[in-house]
Amino acid sequence: MTKYAFITGANKGIGYEMVRQLAESNFQVFLGARNEELGKKAVKSLGLSNVEFIPVDVTNSESIQNASSKVLTFTGHLDLLINNAGVSLDHHTTPSELMLETLRQEFDVNFFGAFQMIQAFLPLVKKAQGGKIINVTTDMASQTMFDNGETAPINALGYNSSKTAMNALTLAFGKEFGHHGPEIFGVTPGFTTTDLNGNAPGGHTTAESAKIILKYALGSQNYNGKLLNQSGIIPW
Repeated sequence: MTKYAFITGANKGIGYEMVRQLAESNFQVFLGARNEELGKKAVKSLGLSNVEFIPVDVTNSESIQNASSKVLTFTGHLDLLINNAGVSLDHHTTPSELMLETLRQEFDVNFFGAFQMIQAFLPLVKKAQGGKIINVTTDMASQTMFDNGETAPINALGYNSSKTAMNALTLAFGKEFGHHGPEIFGVTPGFTTTDLNGNAPGGHTTAESAKIILKYALGSQNYNGKLLNQSGIIPW
């Protein structure tokens, strides 16, 4: 049976690389992106027949429902939903200087976007045997690790807290799903050189980070409701 995956924010960066790696592993992959021109351009540059562009703006409920309807024209099940779309707007802003509107924008994408995607696509994931939902997070969202100085010392309240909220969402859905499935967990690939951080040097390549996430996505061990990094389970 054909395996299907949907990845948001996939026209560039880690998302784009996950599309490539999954397609090369014989998945039928839906490349989700907000910008139609950039999404179609990404599909064309991959040059793989098993990749399909589906427009989705995770901040827009109607767009999400339309994306779900479009997926249904291809398949009645979804093996992988990867909530990869994310924004980081305050890496160089202190919490006391952060604008409320900026904070709202980050939560709109990183938290509310993931929440809406999970609810909309859950029926499809439930119909897959061993369906999984993966939320791409950051180690800076681990309150324990950030407080202990085990992460980059970037005190970006908007980005970090919106991803912490995403982690809470992962835990809550994990408690609901229990042992009956589907499986949901969060993965941080660690510091990666991408547009998100202005292509800051010294991080993983997008290919390396995609591989870290997909190792868990394609693995047989159950990590329902957990947070993971390259080495395994990390604290909240």
